[in-house]
Amino acid sequence: MLAFPLLLAACSEGDGPTGSYGASEDASLVRNGPSERAVQIGFDGPRFDACASFGRVTNLASGGEGLPVLAAPAGSAEIVDRIRAGRGVSMCQKVGDWVGVVYAPDANDPIDCGTGSPVPTRRAYDGPCRSGWVDEDFLKLMAG
Repeated sequence: MLAFPLLLAACSEGDGPTGSYGASEDASLVRNGPSERAVQIGFDGPRFDACASFGRVTNLASGGEGLPVLAAPAGSAEIVDRIRAGRGVSMCQKVGDWVGVVYAPDANDPIDCGTGSPVPTRRAYDGPCRSGWVDEDFLKLMAG
């Protein structure tokens, strides 16, 4: 009988409240969050891709400026970039209704962002591509 509580404790331990795409951090932890928060990669371990999912930007108003990419997973965070409809992004982390994405600087440049290969440990994404946070309502899951 003692083994069951120990098993539950082992399963509930983790790297904190942040999860890979598909797992979500409690939105209440984000409300008063930092003004900048790096997108994390490598949640699924060293045998899996650095980012588990791939999606495309969708549901944007025609003629708009593009989807705002934010510095942190909060509506009040600084806009660091905008990406157009149809743009492919690696979906690396989910926090509340926000998804941490990684994408090539130029939509027409086939640069390898390094998200489709394993990384040894979970870490902040540090290039060569751009990264930031977008509202999940504007992403269509394509793979993962």
